[in-house]
Amino acid sequence: MNKKASIETLNTLHDKMASYFTELLISGERLAPGEVSAILKFLKDNEITVDVVESKPMQNLIQQFLASEQEYTY
Repeated sequence: MNKKASIETLNTLHDKMASYFTELLISGERLAPGEVSAILKFLKDNEITVDVVESKPMQNLIQQFLASEQEYTY
């Protein structure tokens, strides 16, 4: 059986995966390392990026990283 999936089927699958990952993140529950890896791979494979200048969460993450780097440097 070598039948290719239709574009509609693939779009539905993609949409369901995006919805599933969104629900995982919204749940607030601690994610397993494999779940985090799957979400990151999904974003990377779909070329989802963030503009650090416009993203407050990314700005906060960078600030926390820089602060922790300063703690270990001194």
